[in-house]
Amino acid sequence: MRVKELADLAETTVRTVRHYHHVGLLPVPPVRAGVREYDLFHLARLLRVRWLAESGLPLAAIREVLTEPGTPAPESAADELRRALASVDARIAQLQLQRGELVRLLESAQLGRRLTPLSERATDLYDRVAALMSSEGARRAVEVERSTMVFLAVHGLLPPSLDDLFADLDTTDDADAVRLFDGFAALAEASDAEADVIIQRLLDICGSMLGRHVDAVARFVADLPHGFAGTAVWASVRRLARLGFPHAAQQRFLDLFADQFVADQRTAAAIEGARA
Repeated sequence: MRVKELADLAETTVRTVRHYHHVGLLPVPPVRAGVREYDLFHLARLLRVRWLAESGLPLAAIREVLTEPGTPAPESAADELRRALASVDARIAQLQLQRGELVRLLESAQLGRRLTPLSERATDLYDRVAALMSSEGARRAVEVERSTMVFLAVHGLLPPSLDDLFADLDTTDDADAVRLFDGFAALAEASDAEADVIIQRLLDICGSMLGRHVDAVARFVADLPHGFAGTAVWASVRRLARLGFPHAAQQRFLDLFADQFVADQRTAAAIEGARA
């Protein structure tokens, strides 16, 4: 039979047959009268290769375990099959995660919600805060922060305690958020002297908000990665912040805020309590 008939009988393609020739899984028949003629032994071997491949074995493993008819499997076959089984189990676990996420997304779509990795509470909060902003610059600052949160959410770095923190916020915090983002946006146009005044005002607002929610903030921070993983996460966040807020005065505020947060004894004590 010709290669096309062989491929049709095995329910595969000529290209696949030739690939199996190339990787050494299927012998190339001799040329007779100027054409290659395949026989039933080629078909049987091709079917065995296809059967093993569809069972989940990679081609490299098939080359190790496939023997001639009537010959027992080699001693290495069990190890190859165990590795293939582990690979399939890993894919199943990933598919289960994907299915769970698709169920969540379907529920959101059916309820008319946006498809976002952020929680419903986080999405509602950023929508509300963005609507309160009085300038385009302030709204952009809100969206940059939202985008950073999306980055963390996609990487699985936003623990449920963040929603608890957001639930703690009230109308006083909304007013402070407006002042924060308005002032932060103003830093992009401020002179050095003006920036100093604005930065101090923003730090005072942050300190006041922290004081109202120190326990909820501490639980959230305690749930974030620490050690080497935490260092890598915060390095990524700082990089995103510099991309989103390129102005020197804005970056100076972020640096000072980070220093203030780390040095705050209320935060440190609460974090230790959250970890205990």
